[in-house]
Amino acid sequence: MKRMAIWLCLIGLAVQGCGKAAEVHKVKIGFILATEQEERYQRDKHSFLETAARMGAEVLFLSCDNDENKQALNVETLISRGVKVLVIQPVNSDNAAVFVDKAHEKGIVVIAYDRMINHPALDFYAGQDSFEVGRVQVKAALEWLKQKGLKGRAILCSGQQGHSVAEAITKANREELQKAGVAVAVQQYHDAWGTEQALSTVENALVTYPDARIVLCNNSGMARGAVQAVEKAGKSGQIFISGADADKANVEYILEGKQQQDVYKDEISLARGAADLAAKVAAGQAPPNLAATDYKDAKGVKTILTPVQAIDASNYKAVVVDAGPKYQM
Repeated sequence: MKRMAIWLCLIGLAVQGCGKAAEVHKVKIGFILATEQEERYQRDKHSFLETAARMGAEVLFLSCDNDENKQALNVETLISRGVKVLVIQPVNSDNAAVFVDKAHEKGIVVIAYDRMINHPALDFYAGQDSFEVGRVQVKAALEWLKQKGLKGRAILCSGQQGHSVAEAITKANREELQKAGVAVAVQQYHDAWGTEQALSTVENALVTYPDARIVLCNNSGMARGAVQAVEKAGKSGQIFISGADADKANVEYILEGKQQQDVYKDEISLARGAADLAAKVAAGQAPPNLAATDYKDAKGVKTILTPVQAIDASNYKAVVVDAGPKYQM
């Protein structure tokens, strides 16, 4: 009887051991956002995590509060935790180049997310054509001026200096305005891309340049600051305001006539595409055949580019509300 008990115990251990050997270990992906302060980045995070889970990958997520030092620590943390792929939205596109080297030393693939990392050996880039965002903003502004029969200077609210998206949007703004003969009254960088910062910039600019008729902002948060500044000046509806990200509050401003336009970047498709790419690469699958970008220090990098689209009161529902449950008005 005792022998039988021992035998059954051994069989049980063998079966348990086989079960452990048969367990499927999920591949690990590191996902680092520069910030979660903007509404849109909640959509990025949700869509990325949802897609990665569906692909059978485990995501280790961290955020950085727009702090470069915190981002460096987060990169070290995820590298030490054995991720196969590191998806990074850099706080600073130039300074983040060191993360590529550190990851590659451990055989980790790097995907720059939403913002370029300026390193020639970067593996992939998933983002939007930020130059197109800037062009779309100016095109809408010029059409608005023409309809209103107005002329005047432009105020540019840029994000962080040296940030790939901020530099690209601002460069396109300047080039397109110059072509149209519209002078730039003020162009100010904002490290935190924040509403309060932009409010102060636009408020001061309107005092010095009362003839300003255009305010172009690198994101929706700063556009909200511009709306508040224009309201304070008693010029609501008299100055064209545009942002980028199409946050819910900005869509509401558009419907109220306080903001004229915003740019929808389709971050849901971007996050899904980046998560799909990361999961496949982490699992050892061949990546899709992607085109190469021509961004300044990363020529030849394989790229996922999602489209951008101007939104206003006439098309916001089709473009923004119907994009997903996070946009319900």
